[in-house]
Amino acid sequence: MVTHQQNNPALQLVRLAISILSPLLVYFVIRPLVKNDVEALALAWFIPVAWTLGSSLWQRRLDVFGLLGVAAYGITLAISVIFGVGALPLKLHHALLGGVIGLVCLISYMMGKPVFLLLTLRSTKNTAHATQVEGALADPAVVKRISTITLIVGIASLANAALQTSLAILLPTGTFLVATTFIHVATLVAIVGGILIFIRVSTRR
Repeated sequence: MVTHQQNNPALQLVRLAISILSPLLVYFVIRPLVKNDVEALALAWFIPVAWTLGSSLWQRRLDVFGLLGVAAYGITLAISVIFGVGALPLKLHHALLGGVIGLVCLISYMMGKPVFLLLTLRSTKNTAHATQVEGALADPAVVKRISTITLIVGIASLANAALQTSLAILLPTGTFLVATTFIHVATLVAIVGGILIFIRVSTRR
């Protein structure tokens, strides 16, 4: 049942909507009700954090990238509150996450151990699809595709992190949230589109 829920496209869309859209909506609703941007951002981004933790406990599986996001949120919130430096660290928590993911992808690619290959093996271990996946990964062409996908995600994540950092410094918080929401959506579409095109082209060879 858990495996089915993890592979459910509708559930994945709900998770993406909560992660990307809810902070923007909640921020503009609660900003007039709180003292400053730090409080508004902390509350707005607490929703996807709570969802990640709750869904991980419910499914009894760790969402590695989701938990990295939780860690980035906790670190940047602590910096904002403890050092009293305003909302900038919180604004950078997605950039921090993107930078970490990008570096992990690129380093694993350069080491010849693409992280998405490891995650695929881990996520299908002890499932009905384990044997089928292991058989597919025995094909060097499949491994090469996964390696290329890892490279694409790594480059896109680092570029996204750099852009978000620039916008966090230059834009007011509300404008920054609107801009980065569009960036998240555009990046996601670009990554998925690029991967689909790559798979389609490579399978025709």
